[in-house]
Amino acid sequence: MITILLSIYFMTLSNVYGNGIRNNFGIDYLPPLNLDDTPLSLYVEFKPSMTKSNINEKKSLVFKLIDIDKNITYIPDFYNITILKSELNAKKVTENVFLNGSFISKNGTLILEFDSNERKNVKNDNHYGISRDLNEQQTISANENGIIHIDRLKLDSGMYRLKVNIALSNHTDLNKNVILKFDSNLSLGNIVEFVIDNNQDKKLTILSFNDKIVNYNYDQQSRKILFEIPFKYNMTRIEEGFIYIHMEIKIPETFNELFNAKEYLSTINNIDHDKISSTSVSVDRFSNSSNVMVHFILDSNSLFKLTKERQENTREGSEMTLRFSLQPKNII
Repeated sequence: MITILLSIYFMTLSNVYGNGIRNNFGIDYLPPLNLDDTPLSLYVEFKPSMTKSNINEKKSLVFKLIDIDKNITYIPDFYNITILKSELNAKKVTENVFLNGSFISKNGTLILEFDSNERKNVKNDNHYGISRDLNEQQTISANENGIIHIDRLKLDSGMYRLKVNIALSNHTDLNKNVILKFDSNLSLGNIVEFVIDNNQDKKLTILSFNDKIVNYNYDQQSRKILFEIPFKYNMTRIEEGFIYIHMEIKIPETFNELFNAKEYLSTINNIDHDKISSTSVSVDRFSNSSNVMVHFILDSNSLFKLTKERQENTREGSEMTLRFSLQPKNII
């Protein structure tokens, strides 16, 4: 019966589209759609916005349909959600279906809760196994708090594309029935901590606001920190001007040979950062006297240069990653 009703909705309701094409860090307010002079925006958020590698923790993905002017959360008839996750496989970044389903929340706010510590395949108390198969959609009702516990899926750091269809009918503020269609690009950040030679004084922290950190290392001879994140060299999307990369390295004062360096050498894809942009790397010694924070920040212009350089000088089939390095300038 539910399947039949969903089919009727999609055949009879008018469609309205909204796109959030920016690469957002953990949270997104999609541009509002005006229906009968009512501006409706989809709010989506990862909680937390960054996760530590190798740590099991509860994570949530929150959805709200909000009237921007009145700050009212609407109660949709249902949310139909498809989530695609970018994965680095065989040197290529591809999008794979992570989750697909239809959901009902009686209080309007929908919270998909992922807990890797939960016992698997539990089918009561709003625990559900969500199918990855687009042809096996389920319609699932949240508990009284709007929460649905997701079984069998691990929410990991990375880039996600959310395609959300929201059905609204017979609402007092609207004169028509609609399906709102939103697209959002959202990143779940990553934090990596690693200790050199089992010496807690030499603990490095790398933070990625964009994607999962891979292939991280510290070369003790050169005192060089190296790490990578997956990156899809898509010139069309880069030219749209909405991609922004932000990475950080935290060096504690106890790591003397790095903390006390007067200057650093930094590269991106083995290119001196100054040749990409003078502002692509900045060193913060003042926000916290116990740490030096080094920021790698790449805007669309910098990513355009890196993509052009890759096209001109790199063989086809090379790894689709952005590669970063940092070392004290006096070490060669």
